[in-house]
Amino acid sequence: MNWIKQHIKSRLFHNLFGMIFLATLIPAALLVLSTRSADGSIIARIYPEIIWVILLAAMLAILVAIYLMRYITTPIAEFTKSATEIARGNFSHRVSLTSDDELGRLARLFNYMTTELRRLDNMNLAKIIAERNKTQTIIRNIADGVIVTDPKSKILILNSSAERWFNINENKVVDLPISDIIQEPKLLQLVAQASTRTKTPLPSVEITTKVTGEWKPRILQAKAARVQQNDGTLIGIVTILRDITQQKEIDRMKTELVSMVAHELRSPLTSISGFSELLLDEDTTREQSSEYAGIILKEANRLSDLINKFLDISRIESGRIQPKKSKVDLIETLQMVVGNNSYLAQRKHIAVEVHTPDDLPPVYADHGMMEQVFVNLFTNAIKYSAENTRIDILVKETDDSVVTRFHDQGYGIPNEALAKIFEKFYRVADRDETREAQGTGLGLPLVKQIVEMHGGKISVKSQINKGSVFSVYLPKMNNQSKSHAFLEEDSEDLIR
Repeated sequence: MNWIKQHIKSRLFHNLFGMIFLATLIPAALLVLSTRSADGSIIARIYPEIIWVILLAAMLAILVAIYLMRYITTPIAEFTKSATEIARGNFSHRVSLTSDDELGRLARLFNYMTTELRRLDNMNLAKIIAERNKTQTIIRNIADGVIVTDPKSKILILNSSAERWFNINENKVVDLPISDIIQEPKLLQLVAQASTRTKTPLPSVEITTKVTGEWKPRILQAKAARVQQNDGTLIGIVTILRDITQQKEIDRMKTELVSMVAHELRSPLTSISGFSELLLDEDTTREQSSEYAGIILKEANRLSDLINKFLDISRIESGRIQPKKSKVDLIETLQMVVGNNSYLAQRKHIAVEVHTPDDLPPVYADHGMMEQVFVNLFTNAIKYSAENTRIDILVKETDDSVVTRFHDQGYGIPNEALAKIFEKFYRVADRDETREAQGTGLGLPLVKQIVEMHGGKISVKSQINKGSVFSVYLPKMNNQSKSHAFLEEDSEDLIR
């Protein structure tokens, strides 16, 4: 009934009804006109039949119109509904017509069209999703921090690095103002300027942040860029954060290194220059000339030693020097070093004892580098020991390494300096005896570099006025390819 009422109100129904009714009524009207008489008696006689013809024509027009409406408007309604669904993006809707006439063929063609649209839509959607996932994966795994905000400075994207550096979670801060999440004035000012400045590029800013679990603050370089449509409409702001903590530390170390090198070079050069001028003085005696020449030679040797050690460390750190390893007998190398430098100990009346086992496995190392290690440790032990003391050198074998210990009865090293003695140009100068000892501050850093290059390690224990023990651990020849955890033995029994 509702269907009939709905279609009776249709304009198409009215048009069909009118045309069918007229088509039915016109023949009846022509018949009446052809049979009428002058006095109209025939018309009066067939008047009831005319009324019935008109009613039957009207009923027939209604039935035919309803039939045609059902035959035409139902498919049209299906097509209209399907077109509406397609316009809304629903490509799964189908026209349910199975007739073999023109409307049925049109319905099948329409359904084929929706199938193709659905397939193309799925392809595009999958591609869009894949591209989006790819972009998100790249952004999240990029080493630099990335923060994307909209024109109102609300957070849209936050990658893993930015999350870690600012101790926040992307899922909890999306669509929130960046000023409510990150309390860093320089960064907020940079984002605000990027939102308003349209032409001139913004300079980068440096910010400092404290990361959870790290004791040292990180220094970040932030740079912001506008993202715009073709017409210049602002879409958002992309802020890139780069961790420059290590770069800043390297710059600081370079500055300190240059300062220390300049200081260490200035002292011997000043002496050489000054005593050279004295030698040119005509009043200088022969004895004074010999003394001045000796000082010049001493300072020149010191300067040469400083430059050579510094160059050796630089070559090792840059990888330009690689050890030429072969089978090395450490006992033989040690005895040669002690024999060649024993005169230094004799000058200070220092007794030297070398304790070696009867049988010691060889190590796979660079002979020249091992000699350099032992020379530095032995001469240091002499240099920082008082007269009439003793130096013990102990060589022993452990499960996976060969240990060489240099124990002196010297001035000792303060606890606060133990962590710094392997740094370049660092020298312990907290007392008069150590300040007077000549040195470059590069011997121990060079020793550490060489030992670690051979897969070993060096350690130190010391007590003030009792002496120091430097221990060098080198892997055995048959353990060179293995990783080791060198066990440090107690050296207290050697300090007495």
